[in-house]
Amino acid sequence: MEYRCPQCGGELPRGVPAWTRHLTVAQAMSRQPVTIAPEDSLMRAVEVMRMHGIRRIPVVVGGNLVGLLAEGDLKRAQPSALSASEEEFNRVMEGTQVARIMIQGPVTVTEDTPLLEAALTLHTTKFGALPVLKDGQLSGMLTDTDLIRCLADLLTHGG
Repeated sequence: MEYRCPQCGGELPRGVPAWTRHLTVAQAMSRQPVTIAPEDSLMRAVEVMRMHGIRRIPVVVGGNLVGLLAEGDLKRAQPSALSASEEEFNRVMEGTQVARIMIQGPVTVTEDTPLLEAALTLHTTKFGALPVLKDGQLSGMLTDTDLIRCLADLLTHGG
């Protein structure tokens, strides 16, 4: 007998507890994400990411998600430390707004999205995180780290 996901029809390995098929993004996501505004500087974004140990940061205006800033995009936008003076580096980083390089209209999920669907989205798109919305407002982030933590919990306690 084949086991298939009720949401997508994909084959599930034998032995997967039935209740795991009903997990939602809300059960695995990180709540109350750290955010920045589109007018914040790239330097501010670097500082916030370092302070909180994060690689992606939602960009919001009044609770509404307007973009996503990824560490890789931020690094690509930075002047090279080898070819630019420290003053030039600081001028560019402090004088450039997040809105200039953020991902506009990022792929999102809702708290009710099946966790399997969100995991497949992260896998196929190679994104490291998905902003989570509830009633159109940012309510959390689902990261690759959240999924690994969830998997570890399932493997430890799931069976």
